[in-house]
Amino acid sequence: MNFWKRSATLQIGTRRYEINSLEFKFKVEFSDDEQLSTAMIEVHNLSPQTRNEIRNGDTVIINAGYQNDIGAIFVGQIFDFSHEKSDVDWDTKIAATAALDAWLNQSVNKTYTKDIRASAILNDLLNLFGIEIGQFALVDNISYPRGKVCQGKLKDILREIIVSDCKSRFMIKHDQIVINDPQNGDNRGVVLTAANGLLQSRGGGASLQPTKPNTTTQPRGNMDDKVVIERACLLNYNIGAGDIITVRDSALNGRFLVRKGTFEGSRTGSWKTTMEITPL
Repeated sequence: MNFWKRSATLQIGTRRYEINSLEFKFKVEFSDDEQLSTAMIEVHNLSPQTRNEIRNGDTVIINAGYQNDIGAIFVGQIFDFSHEKSDVDWDTKIAATAALDAWLNQSVNKTYTKDIRASAILNDLLNLFGIEIGQFALVDNISYPRGKVCQGKLKDILREIIVSDCKSRFMIKHDQIVINDPQNGDNRGVVLTAANGLLQSRGGGASLQPTKPNTTTQPRGNMDDKVVIERACLLNYNIGAGDIITVRDSALNGRFLVRKGTFEGSRTGSWKTTMEITPL
């Protein structure tokens, strides 16, 4: 990985920009639960025509990495934007989120017969959701002896069935639905060391004594009593929510599950991935 030369592209609608030709910065937050990935973007001196064309619902795609090695860190839609003038310059601020229309607007009113399995209901409902399914592996594929009435916002019904009833992880990652065991993850072979981008941790590292999560983070989901550890590295698009990574530094040497994190990038400022991880 060529850490010395950062590279990124930003797509707004049908227009695509290189960070070397248009100054922009971004902050993308991701999590291994049903909360949608969000992006905050600031763009400097878009053309008047482009500013006038921006609309809520427009597609936003951010790819970031290094020379000849970039990948997607966000795919979503604009839900808010503004333009501000300072002297002769214009600054555009954009807020975007993944799967906006499907997440906010889709409703359902369906009744399912007795003894139906959760997987059968979900197969039907996910067709309405209109988002590609990347993984579908329920922890507990329960049966509903009396059938089930599904009425209301589709996102709330999916959360109820997948998370509450079937004890599974439900998230949207890279514009795909992921349903799986919250204790497991996707191993993409990422190994972080000081030699390949791992940044020095605040306070010299976190202890792995089996006590309780640190005081800055509360336990979430099925994390049980695992300690939550913060780490940061140079921006790495290969890291995402629900991924398994290996971390090796003065305090840690093992495999960890990424619970949540942030990508931050700009032409000359921050260029990093921060993570909350738990040991496996």
